[in-house]
Amino acid sequence: MKRGLVVVVALLLVVMCVSAQDGPKAISGGTARTAALGGNPGNPYIMDYSDVFTNPAFAMKYNDLLYGDLGYSFSAYRASGQHVGFTMGLGSVALGISIGHREGYMFAENSYGSSVVPFAASDYMVSGINNYLGFGTGEPLAPIQVYGAFGVSGWTVGAGFFFSSWSRTDQNAGFAGLGEKWEISNNQFGFKLGTTANLTSSIMLDASALFRLNGSKAEFSDTAAGAAIAARSYDASGTEIAVNGRVFIKMGRNFTVVPQARFATFSYEPELSQTPTPAAPYNNKPNSYGRSEFEVGIGLNTQLSVGFVSVGLSLQRISLTNDITSVAGAALQTTENSVAWFDLPKINIGAEFEILSWLTGRMGYFKRYASRTVESTPPAPGAPTEQTISVDQGYVPSLGFAQPDQQLSLGLALLLDRVSIDGYVGERILAAGPYILSGNVQDMFGVLSMSFKF
Repeated sequence: MKRGLVVVVALLLVVMCVSAQDGPKAISGGTARTAALGGNPGNPYIMDYSDVFTNPAFAMKYNDLLYGDLGYSFSAYRASGQHVGFTMGLGSVALGISIGHREGYMFAENSYGSSVVPFAASDYMVSGINNYLGFGTGEPLAPIQVYGAFGVSGWTVGAGFFFSSWSRTDQNAGFAGLGEKWEISNNQFGFKLGTTANLTSSIMLDASALFRLNGSKAEFSDTAAGAAIAARSYDASGTEIAVNGRVFIKMGRNFTVVPQARFATFSYEPELSQTPTPAAPYNNKPNSYGRSEFEVGIGLNTQLSVGFVSVGLSLQRISLTNDITSVAGAALQTTENSVAWFDLPKINIGAEFEILSWLTGRMGYFKRYASRTVESTPPAPGAPTEQTISVDQGYVPSLGFAQPDQQLSLGLALLLDRVSIDGYVGERILAAGPYILSGNVQDMFGVLSMSFKF
Protein backbone atom coordinates (compact mmCIF):
# COMPACT_ATOMS: atom_id res chain seq x y z
CA MET A 1 0.00 0.00 0.00
CA LYS A 2 2.75 2.48 1.01
CA ARG A 3 4.76 1.66 -2.11
CA GLY A 4 1.71 2.28 -4.29
CA LEU A 5 1.10 5.68 -2.69
CA VAL A 6 4.75 6.65 -3.18
CA VAL A 7 4.53 5.77 -6.88
CA VAL A 8 1.36 7.85 -7.29
CA VAL A 9 2.90 10.87 -5.54
CA ALA A 10 6.04 10.59 -7.67
CA LEU A 11 3.99 10.48 -10.89
CA LEU A 12 2.00 13.54 -9.82
CA LEU A 13 5.22 15.48 -9.19
CA VAL A 14 6.53 14.56 -12.65
CA VAL A 15 3.23 15.61 -14.24
CA MET A 16 3.29 19.00 -12.51
CA CYS A 17 6.87 19.66 -13.62
CA VAL A 18 6.18 18.66 -17.23
CA SER A 19 2.97 20.69 -17.45
CA ALA A 20 4.79 23.84 -16.40
CA GLN A 21 7.07 23.88 -19.47
CA ASP A 22 6.71 26.56 -22.13
CA GLY A 23 5.60 25.91 -25.72
CA PRO A 24 2.42 24.73 -27.42
CA LYS A 25 -0.12 23.42 -24.96
CA ALA A 26 -2.19 20.27 -25.09
CA ILE A 27 -5.62 20.36 -26.77
CA SER A 28 -8.30 18.20 -25.16
CA GLY A 29 -10.90 16.54 -27.32
CA GLY A 30 -12.20 13.39 -28.95
CA THR A 31 -15.14 11.12 -28.20
CA ALA A 32 -14.09 10.76 -24.56
CA ARG A 33 -14.50 14.53 -24.12
CA THR A 34 -17.75 15.10 -26.02
CA ALA A 35 -19.46 12.03 -24.50
CA ALA A 36 -18.45 13.15 -21.00
CA LEU A 37 -19.95 16.59 -21.73
CA GLY A 38 -23.44 15.18 -22.21
CA GLY A 39 -22.97 14.32 -25.88
CA ASN A 40 -24.76 11.72 -27.95
CA PRO A 41 -21.88 10.93 -28.25
CA GLY A 42 -21.02 14.25 -29.93
CA ASN A 43 -22.31 17.50 -28.46
CA PRO A 44 -23.46 20.02 -31.11
CA TYR A 45 -23.27 22.99 -28.73
CA ILE A 46 -19.52 22.88 -28.06
CA MET A 47 -16.45 22.93 -30.29
CA ASP A 48 -13.98 20.04 -30.34
CA TYR A 49 -11.21 18.84 -32.62
CA SER A 50 -13.44 15.91 -33.60
CA ASP A 51 -15.64 18.47 -35.43
CA VAL A 52 -13.27 17.99 -38.38
CA PHE A 53 -15.19 14.77 -39.17
CA THR A 54 -18.34 16.84 -39.73
CA ASN A 55 -16.77 20.00 -41.12
CA PRO A 56 -13.25 19.73 -42.62
CA ALA A 57 -12.84 23.51 -42.28
CA PHE A 58 -11.97 22.88 -38.61
CA ALA A 59 -8.62 21.56 -39.83
CA MET A 60 -7.43 25.19 -39.76
CA LYS A 61 -8.42 25.65 -36.13
CA TYR A 62 -6.96 22.36 -34.94
CA ASN A 63 -3.80 22.05 -37.04
CA ASP A 64 -0.43 20.55 -36.12
CA LEU A 65 -2.34 17.97 -34.11
CA LEU A 66 -1.93 14.21 -33.82
CA TYR A 67 -5.15 12.78 -32.39
CA GLY A 68 -7.14 9.62 -31.97
CA ASP A 69 -9.60 7.57 -29.97
CA LEU A 70 -8.02 4.71 -28.06
CA GLY A 71 -11.53 3.28 -28.07
CA TYR A 72 -14.13 1.78 -25.76
CA SER A 73 -15.20 -1.69 -24.54
CA PHE A 74 -11.63 -2.52 -23.63
CA SER A 75 -10.48 -6.15 -23.55
CA ALA A 76 -6.82 -6.96 -22.91
CA TYR A 77 -4.98 -5.12 -25.75
CA ARG A 78 -8.07 -4.54 -27.89
CA ALA A 79 -10.85 -1.98 -28.02
CA SER A 80 -13.68 -0.93 -30.32
CA GLY A 81 -13.90 2.42 -32.06
CA GLN A 82 -10.19 3.08 -32.48
CA HIS A 83 -9.00 5.63 -35.00
CA VAL A 84 -6.04 7.95 -35.52
CA GLY A 85 -5.51 11.18 -37.45
CA PHE A 86 -3.03 13.95 -38.08
CA THR A 87 -3.63 17.54 -39.22
CA MET A 88 -0.67 19.57 -40.45
CA GLY A 89 -0.65 23.34 -40.70
CA LEU A 90 1.07 24.98 -43.69
CA GLY A 91 0.53 28.68 -43.12
CA SER A 92 -2.88 29.56 -44.56
CA VAL A 93 -3.52 25.92 -45.52
CA ALA A 94 -4.08 22.81 -43.40
CA LEU A 95 -3.98 19.19 -44.61
CA GLY A 96 -4.93 16.07 -42.72
CA ILE A 97 -5.60 12.35 -42.85
CA SER A 98 -7.60 10.05 -40.59
CA ILE A 99 -7.67 6.24 -40.57
CA GLY A 100 -10.27 4.06 -38.89
CA HIS A 101 -13.09 6.52 -38.17
CA ARG A 102 -16.18 4.41 -38.95
CA GLU A 103 -18.98 6.53 -40.43
CA GLY A 104 -22.19 5.80 -42.25
CA TYR A 105 -24.45 2.83 -42.80
CA MET A 106 -21.89 0.10 -43.46
CA PHE A 107 -21.13 -0.25 -39.75
CA ALA A 108 -23.38 -2.00 -37.24
CA GLU A 109 -22.69 0.40 -34.35
CA ASN A 110 -24.28 3.27 -36.33
CA SER A 111 -27.59 1.46 -36.79
CA TYR A 112 -30.87 2.10 -34.97
CA GLY A 113 -32.71 -0.62 -36.87
CA SER A 114 -30.94 -3.59 -35.31
CA SER A 115 -33.28 -3.42 -32.28
CA VAL A 116 -36.58 -3.24 -34.21
CA VAL A 117 -38.03 -5.86 -36.61
CA PRO A 118 -38.04 -5.63 -39.66
CA PHE A 119 -35.62 -2.70 -39.89
CA ALA A 120 -32.19 -4.31 -39.35
CA ALA A 121 -31.15 -3.56 -42.94
CA SER A 122 -32.77 -0.11 -43.15
CA ASP A 123 -29.63 1.67 -41.94
CA TYR A 124 -27.09 -1.18 -42.10
CA MET A 125 -26.40 -2.30 -45.66
CA VAL A 126 -24.24 -5.27 -44.68
CA SER A 127 -27.33 -6.84 -43.11
CA GLY A 128 -29.17 -6.47 -46.43
CA ILE A 129 -26.59 -8.31 -48.52
CA ASN A 130 -26.17 -10.95 -45.81
CA ASN A 131 -29.92 -11.66 -45.95
CA TYR A 132 -29.69 -12.18 -49.70
CA LEU A 133 -26.62 -14.43 -49.60
CA GLY A 134 -27.56 -16.47 -46.58
CA PHE A 135 -24.07 -16.11 -45.14
CA GLY A 136 -22.03 -13.32 -43.58
CA THR A 137 -19.92 -10.81 -45.48
CA GLY A 138 -17.63 -8.15 -44.01
CA GLU A 139 -17.72 -4.48 -43.13
CA PRO A 140 -15.34 -2.10 -44.94
CA LEU A 141 -11.88 -2.06 -43.42
CA ALA A 142 -10.07 0.93 -41.86
CA PRO A 143 -11.89 3.88 -43.51
CA ILE A 144 -9.56 6.58 -44.79
CA GLN A 145 -10.34 10.29 -44.82
CA VAL A 146 -8.16 12.90 -46.48
CA TYR A 147 -9.12 16.52 -45.85
CA GLY A 148 -7.85 20.05 -46.15
CA ALA A 149 -8.81 23.64 -45.42
CA PHE A 150 -7.68 27.13 -46.39
CA GLY A 151 -8.56 30.72 -45.59
CA VAL A 152 -10.00 33.10 -48.17
CA SER A 153 -11.48 36.60 -47.64
CA GLY A 154 -12.26 36.03 -43.97
CA TRP A 155 -13.78 32.60 -44.57
CA THR A 156 -12.27 29.19 -43.91
CA VAL A 157 -13.23 26.58 -46.50
CA GLY A 158 -12.63 22.86 -46.11
CA ALA A 159 -13.11 19.71 -48.17
CA GLY A 160 -12.61 16.03 -47.51
CA PHE A 161 -12.71 12.64 -49.23
CA PHE A 162 -13.85 9.43 -47.51
CA PHE A 163 -13.13 5.88 -48.71
CA SER A 164 -13.43 2.34 -47.35
CA SER A 165 -13.87 -1.10 -48.88
CA TRP A 166 -14.10 -4.86 -48.33
CA SER A 167 -14.18 -7.62 -50.93
CA ARG A 168 -14.12 -11.39 -51.30
CA THR A 169 -13.82 -13.74 -54.28
CA ASP A 170 -14.50 -17.47 -54.00
CA GLN A 171 -13.86 -19.71 -57.01
CA ASN A 172 -14.31 -23.43 -56.49
CA ALA A 173 -13.66 -22.79 -52.79
CA GLY A 174 -15.24 -21.31 -49.70
CA PHE A 175 -18.90 -20.57 -50.44
CA ALA A 176 -18.45 -21.57 -54.10
CA GLY A 177 -18.72 -25.20 -55.19
CA LEU A 178 -17.09 -26.82 -58.23
CA GLY A 179 -17.59 -24.62 -61.28
CA GLU A 180 -19.00 -21.78 -59.17
CA LYS A 181 -17.70 -18.29 -58.47
CA TRP A 182 -18.77 -15.61 -55.97
CA GLU A 183 -17.57 -12.00 -56.15
CA ILE A 184 -18.74 -9.90 -53.18
CA SER A 185 -17.93 -6.34 -52.09
CA ASN A 186 -19.01 -3.64 -49.62
CA ASN A 187 -17.59 -0.16 -50.11
CA GLN A 188 -18.03 3.54 -49.45
CA PHE A 189 -16.75 6.74 -50.99
CA GLY A 190 -17.89 10.28 -50.55
CA PHE A 191 -17.12 13.96 -50.17
CA LYS A 192 -17.48 16.58 -47.45
CA LEU A 193 -17.55 20.35 -47.79
CA GLY A 194 -17.62 22.90 -45.02
CA THR A 195 -16.96 26.46 -44.01
CA THR A 196 -16.46 28.50 -40.87
CA ALA A 197 -16.52 32.29 -40.72
CA ASN A 198 -16.60 35.11 -38.21
CA LEU A 199 -19.49 37.06 -39.69
CA THR A 200 -19.02 39.78 -37.06
CA SER A 201 -16.95 40.12 -33.92
CA SER A 202 -19.68 38.29 -32.00
CA ILE A 203 -21.12 35.83 -34.56
CA MET A 204 -19.40 32.70 -35.89
CA LEU A 205 -20.91 30.44 -38.56
CA ASP A 206 -20.25 26.68 -38.95
CA ALA A 207 -21.88 24.99 -41.97
CA SER A 208 -21.12 21.70 -43.74
CA ALA A 209 -22.51 19.10 -46.14
CA LEU A 210 -21.87 15.43 -46.90
CA PHE A 211 -22.47 13.28 -49.98
CA ARG A 212 -21.52 9.61 -49.73
CA LEU A 213 -22.28 6.49 -51.77
CA ASN A 214 -22.47 3.14 -50.01
CA GLY A 215 -22.40 0.08 -52.25
CA SER A 216 -23.01 -3.65 -51.75
CA LYS A 217 -22.61 -6.06 -54.61
CA ALA A 218 -22.63 -9.84 -55.06
CA GLU A 219 -22.27 -11.72 -58.35
CA PHE A 220 -22.59 -15.49 -58.73
CA SER A 221 -21.86 -17.66 -61.74
CA ASP A 222 -21.94 -21.42 -62.33
CA THR A 223 -20.24 -22.85 -65.40
CA ALA A 224 -21.28 -26.45 -64.69
CA ALA A 225 -23.33 -28.04 -67.46
CA GLY A 226 -27.03 -28.16 -66.64
CA ALA A 227 -26.74 -25.75 -63.68
CA ALA A 228 -30.19 -24.69 -62.49
CA ILE A 229 -28.93 -21.12 -61.99
CA ALA A 230 -26.20 -19.98 -64.37
CA ALA A 231 -25.86 -16.55 -62.79
CA ARG A 232 -27.45 -14.27 -60.24
CA SER A 233 -26.59 -10.95 -58.66
CA TYR A 234 -27.40 -8.46 -55.91
CA ASP A 235 -26.65 -4.79 -56.53
CA ALA A 236 -27.40 -2.01 -54.03
CA SER A 237 -26.25 1.60 -54.03
CA GLY A 238 -27.16 3.69 -50.99
CA THR A 239 -27.04 7.46 -51.28
CA GLU A 240 -26.29 9.42 -48.11
CA ILE A 241 -26.78 13.20 -47.91
CA ALA A 242 -26.38 15.35 -44.80
CA VAL A 243 -26.40 19.08 -44.03
CA ASN A 244 -25.29 20.61 -40.71
CA GLY A 245 -25.30 24.17 -39.47
CA ARG A 246 -24.82 26.11 -36.25
CA VAL A 247 -24.07 29.67 -35.19
CA PHE A 248 -22.17 30.81 -32.10
CA ILE A 249 -23.57 34.18 -30.99
CA LYS A 250 -21.81 35.95 -28.15
CA MET A 251 -24.23 37.69 -25.84
CA GLY A 252 -22.01 39.76 -23.64
CA ARG A 253 -18.76 38.69 -22.06
CA ASN A 254 -19.70 35.28 -20.64
CA PHE A 255 -22.67 33.97 -22.62
CA THR A 256 -22.88 32.37 -26.06
CA VAL A 257 -26.14 31.28 -27.69
CA VAL A 258 -25.83 28.35 -30.13
CA PRO A 259 -28.76 27.63 -32.47
CA GLN A 260 -28.14 24.49 -34.52
CA ALA A 261 -29.89 22.33 -37.10
CA ARG A 262 -29.10 19.23 -39.12
CA PHE A 263 -30.76 17.06 -41.72
CA ALA A 264 -29.67 13.69 -43.10
CA THR A 265 -31.22 11.20 -45.48
CA PHE A 266 -30.20 7.77 -46.73
CA SER A 267 -31.91 5.27 -49.03
CA TYR A 268 -31.22 2.23 -51.16
CA GLU A 269 -33.18 -0.30 -53.18
CA PRO A 270 -31.36 -3.59 -53.91
CA GLU A 271 -31.86 -4.90 -57.43
CA LEU A 272 -31.76 -8.64 -58.07
CA SER A 273 -31.17 -10.50 -61.33
CA GLN A 274 -31.02 -14.15 -62.25
CA THR A 275 -30.23 -16.28 -65.32
CA PRO A 276 -32.42 -17.90 -66.47
CA THR A 277 -35.07 -15.39 -65.47
CA PRO A 278 -37.74 -16.90 -63.19
CA ALA A 279 -41.33 -17.10 -64.35
CA ALA A 280 -43.56 -14.08 -63.80
CA PRO A 281 -44.33 -12.44 -61.52
CA TYR A 282 -40.58 -12.01 -60.85
CA ASN A 283 -39.74 -9.86 -57.84
CA ASN A 284 -36.41 -8.20 -58.62
CA LYS A 285 -36.79 -5.34 -56.10
CA PRO A 286 -38.07 -6.94 -52.88
CA ASN A 287 -37.11 -4.11 -50.49
CA SER A 288 -36.81 -0.35 -50.42
CA TYR A 289 -34.87 0.84 -47.38
CA GLY A 290 -34.28 4.27 -45.90
CA ARG A 291 -33.37 6.41 -42.91
CA SER A 292 -33.88 10.11 -42.31
CA GLU A 293 -32.96 12.45 -39.46
CA PHE A 294 -33.92 15.97 -38.54
CA GLU A 295 -32.88 18.02 -35.53
CA VAL A 296 -33.21 21.66 -34.54
CA GLY A 297 -32.13 23.05 -31.18
CA ILE A 298 -30.63 25.87 -29.19
CA GLY A 299 -27.95 25.93 -26.55
CA LEU A 300 -26.50 28.37 -24.05
CA ASN A 301 -22.82 28.26 -23.13
CA THR A 302 -21.74 30.09 -19.99
CA GLN A 303 -18.05 30.88 -19.56
CA LEU A 304 -16.86 30.73 -15.94
CA SER A 305 -13.55 31.66 -14.34
CA VAL A 306 -12.38 28.03 -14.29
CA GLY A 307 -14.36 26.50 -17.18
CA PHE A 308 -17.78 26.54 -18.80
CA VAL A 309 -21.29 25.10 -18.63
CA SER A 310 -23.26 24.20 -21.77
CA VAL A 311 -27.02 23.53 -21.82
CA GLY A 312 -28.78 22.49 -25.02
CA LEU A 313 -32.39 21.57 -25.85
CA SER A 314 -33.53 20.24 -29.21
CA LEU A 315 -36.33 18.60 -31.13
CA GLN A 316 -35.25 15.48 -33.01
CA ARG A 317 -36.88 12.93 -35.31
CA ILE A 318 -35.21 9.77 -36.63
CA SER A 319 -37.15 7.45 -38.94
CA LEU A 320 -36.49 4.13 -40.72
CA THR A 321 -38.41 2.55 -43.59
CA ASN A 322 -38.55 -0.92 -45.12
CA ASP A 323 -41.11 -1.28 -47.89
CA ILE A 324 -41.41 -5.01 -48.60
CA THR A 325 -42.65 -6.25 -51.98
CA SER A 326 -43.65 -9.91 -52.13
CA VAL A 327 -45.37 -12.24 -54.56
CA ALA A 328 -49.07 -12.61 -53.77
CA GLY A 329 -50.62 -15.12 -56.14
CA ALA A 330 -50.12 -13.81 -59.67
CA ALA A 331 -49.22 -10.27 -58.61
CA LEU A 332 -46.79 -8.30 -56.48
CA GLN A 333 -47.91 -6.69 -53.22
CA THR A 334 -46.04 -4.00 -51.25
CA THR A 335 -46.26 -3.49 -47.50
CA GLU A 336 -44.96 -0.13 -46.29
CA ASN A 337 -43.25 -0.35 -42.89
CA SER A 338 -41.82 2.54 -40.88
CA VAL A 339 -40.58 3.29 -37.40
CA ALA A 340 -39.88 6.78 -36.06
CA TRP A 341 -38.44 8.14 -32.83
CA PHE A 342 -39.57 11.64 -31.88
CA ASP A 343 -37.66 13.46 -29.13
CA LEU A 344 -39.17 16.45 -27.36
CA PRO A 345 -36.88 17.48 -25.93
CA LYS A 346 -33.43 15.99 -26.32
CA ILE A 347 -31.18 17.35 -23.57
CA ASN A 348 -27.39 17.87 -23.72
CA ILE A 349 -25.79 19.37 -20.61
CA GLY A 350 -22.05 19.56 -20.05
CA ALA A 351 -19.66 21.27 -17.65
CA GLU A 352 -15.88 21.48 -17.97
CA PHE A 353 -13.75 22.89 -15.17
CA GLU A 354 -10.11 23.17 -14.18
CA ILE A 355 -9.18 21.14 -11.11
CA LEU A 356 -5.43 21.74 -11.36
CA SER A 357 -3.34 23.31 -14.10
CA TRP A 358 -2.72 19.83 -15.52
CA LEU A 359 -6.07 18.21 -14.67
CA THR A 360 -9.53 19.06 -16.08
CA GLY A 361 -12.81 17.65 -14.80
CA ARG A 362 -16.03 17.12 -16.73
CA MET A 363 -19.64 16.27 -15.98
CA GLY A 364 -22.54 15.85 -18.35
CA TYR A 365 -26.14 14.75 -18.67
CA PHE A 366 -27.91 13.35 -21.74
CA LYS A 367 -31.58 12.43 -22.07
CA ARG A 368 -34.08 11.78 -24.85
CA TYR A 369 -37.75 12.19 -23.95
CA ALA A 370 -38.77 9.98 -26.83
CA SER A 371 -41.80 8.27 -28.31
CA ARG A 372 -41.58 5.52 -30.91
CA THR A 373 -44.20 5.08 -33.63
CA VAL A 374 -44.38 1.91 -35.74
CA GLU A 375 -46.60 1.86 -38.82
CA SER A 376 -47.47 -0.89 -41.30
CA THR A 377 -49.71 -0.46 -44.36
CA PRO A 378 -51.53 -2.73 -44.96
CA PRO A 379 -51.07 -4.22 -41.49
CA ALA A 380 -50.60 -7.90 -40.75
CA PRO A 381 -53.87 -9.67 -39.82
CA GLY A 382 -54.84 -8.80 -36.25
CA ALA A 383 -52.05 -6.22 -35.88
CA PRO A 384 -52.55 -2.44 -35.38
CA THR A 385 -51.86 -0.13 -38.31
CA GLU A 386 -50.02 2.27 -36.00
CA GLN A 387 -48.56 1.94 -32.52
CA THR A 388 -46.95 4.73 -30.47
CA ILE A 389 -45.22 4.13 -27.14
CA SER A 390 -42.91 6.08 -24.86
CA VAL A 391 -39.37 4.68 -24.87
CA ASP A 392 -36.15 5.26 -22.99
CA GLN A 393 -33.93 5.61 -26.05
CA GLY A 394 -30.16 5.99 -26.06
CA TYR A 395 -27.75 7.21 -28.72
CA VAL A 396 -25.73 5.43 -31.39
CA PRO A 397 -22.97 4.51 -31.55
CA SER A 398 -23.63 3.48 -27.95
CA LEU A 399 -19.92 3.18 -27.00
CA GLY A 400 -20.83 -0.07 -25.29
CA PHE A 401 -23.19 1.68 -22.85
CA ALA A 402 -26.85 0.84 -22.29
CA GLN A 403 -29.24 3.79 -22.20
CA PRO A 404 -29.15 4.17 -18.37
CA ASP A 405 -25.33 4.29 -18.56
CA GLN A 406 -25.50 7.18 -21.04
CA GLN A 407 -27.44 9.63 -18.87
CA LEU A 408 -24.96 10.94 -16.30
CA SER A 409 -21.38 11.20 -17.54
CA LEU A 410 -18.10 12.05 -15.88
CA GLY A 411 -14.73 12.78 -17.42
CA LEU A 412 -11.14 13.74 -16.76
CA ALA A 413 -8.38 15.20 -18.93
CA LEU A 414 -4.72 14.80 -18.04
CA LEU A 415 -2.67 17.59 -19.66
CA LEU A 416 1.04 16.76 -19.95
CA ASP A 417 2.67 19.68 -21.71
CA ARG A 418 1.66 18.97 -25.35
CA VAL A 419 -0.18 15.71 -24.62
CA SER A 420 -3.83 15.41 -23.61
CA ILE A 421 -5.26 12.11 -22.36
CA ASP A 422 -9.05 12.33 -22.12
CA GLY A 423 -11.16 9.74 -20.37
CA TYR A 424 -14.85 9.04 -19.82
CA VAL A 425 -14.87 8.03 -16.15
CA GLY A 426 -16.83 5.02 -14.92
CA GLU A 427 -18.98 5.87 -11.91
CA ARG A 428 -18.01 2.60 -10.25
CA ILE A 429 -14.41 3.76 -9.82
CA LEU A 430 -15.77 6.59 -7.65
CA ALA A 431 -18.16 4.35 -5.71
CA ALA A 432 -15.63 1.60 -4.96
CA GLY A 433 -12.41 3.59 -5.14
CA PRO A 434 -9.17 2.75 -6.98
CA TYR A 435 -7.45 -0.59 -6.45
CA ILE A 436 -4.86 0.76 -3.99
CA LEU A 437 -7.71 1.81 -1.68
CA SER A 438 -10.41 -0.81 -2.26
CA GLY A 439 -8.62 -3.86 -3.61
CA ASN A 440 -11.31 -4.06 -6.32
CA VAL A 441 -10.26 -4.29 -9.96
CA GLN A 442 -12.33 -2.14 -12.34
CA ASP A 443 -11.76 0.08 -15.35
CA MET A 444 -11.28 3.73 -14.54
CA PHE A 445 -12.22 4.86 -18.06
CA GLY A 446 -14.98 3.65 -20.39
CA VAL A 447 -13.75 5.69 -23.37
CA LEU A 448 -10.25 7.07 -24.01
CA SER A 449 -9.01 9.72 -26.45
CA MET A 450 -5.53 11.19 -26.84
CA SER A 451 -3.85 14.02 -28.73
CA PHE A 452 -0.42 15.59 -29.19
CA LYS A 453 0.04 19.23 -30.20
CA PHE A 454 3.13 19.87 -32.33
